[in-house]
Amino acid sequence: MRFGISSTNGVRYFLRKLEDEGLIERERFKARGIRLKEKFPSEKVRVVPILGRIPAGEPIISDENIEGNIVVDERLAKGKYVFALRVKGNSMINAGINDGDIAVVKKDPYPSEGEIVVAMVDGEVTLKRFVRNHGKPILKPENPDYSPIDLSSYSSDQVRIIGKVIAIIRRFY
Repeated sequence: MRFGISSTNGVRYFLRKLEDEGLIERERFKARGIRLKEKFPSEKVRVVPILGRIPAGEPIISDENIEGNIVVDERLAKGKYVFALRVKGNSMINAGINDGDIAVVKKDPYPSEGEIVVAMVDGEVTLKRFVRNHGKPILKPENPDYSPIDLSSYSSDQVRIIGKVIAIIRRFY
């Protein structure tokens, strides 16, 4: 459940996708017969800036706002406006997103139901799942200790969806 997969079919699907991408090899009919491939198929990479903070407005990629960079496979970071944010807090732990992880975000103000988004609400930036409850847009945390944010209780100039999370990079330390 840590990765939001609630059935063995979901795990099989996820493993099949990794195998199709050439990232793992699986030995059929063998328990735990999964190996990382030594060389990844794509040699093309992209440098994505880690924005330490987002000012009140659009994310600005400038020297003052860049905390660092990460290198990712270019297939992961498609599109012109891709950036990364360091996750702070634990409101998304049940979605497998922990404090200190790096969220790779594609700028897109139109999320689909269930996507994890970076939103600015009343001047504060947050990372939550976008859902609708009886037609009302909600930012839902993935931790029962936190309350959902009902976006319909804010004016349109107080809310902005900045982008959707396209990847989470875990930092092991």
